[in-house]
Amino acid sequence: MHRALCAAEEQRDIRVGREPIESYPSDAPLTDTRDPFWQARWAEGQRVAETMGFSLVQPDLVPRSRKAHELFLHAKESALARPALDAIFEAYFLDGRDIGRIDVLVDIAHSLGLDLTESKAVLDVDRYEADLARIHRQATEAGVTSAPGLVAPTGTLQGFHNQAAIGTLLDGR
Repeated sequence: MHRALCAAEEQRDIRVGREPIESYPSDAPLTDTRDPFWQARWAEGQRVAETMGFSLVQPDLVPRSRKAHELFLHAKESALARPALDAIFEAYFLDGRDIGRIDVLVDIAHSLGLDLTESKAVLDVDRYEADLARIHRQATEAGVTSAPGLVAPTGTLQGFHNQAAIGTLLDGR
């Protein structure tokens, strides 16, 4: 959805706010990539990616994304939200890197020009824990039950959607 949303934004010359949500609670078991539900979602995402001209690298594991969400919020404070989201997306979906690992995220932060020491400290101490809880609560109240989700005044899209479907939602139809 990230790439399709970017294309829809460019086509309409608009920018849509992004907020990170964790699909699974921290005490839930990690998702097995052999799980039929996960495999079906991955195949769906792969189909959408291929229509956009790129291919996803199937990861060996589905990491907890909470720390990646914290990096996104940290980067947002430095007006680097979009580059951070692009870098996190690329690291996981195109390079197959484990975005649940702080060392991987610190590398991404450093590549964005964020201070290495501060970024590591931010990720180590859960600086954005309250923000993530608030965002999750707001998403739940808006009817988002899984990621990715897109909320607009006219409705909500969840799961993987192409640029046309996202454009229809953004256009208010």
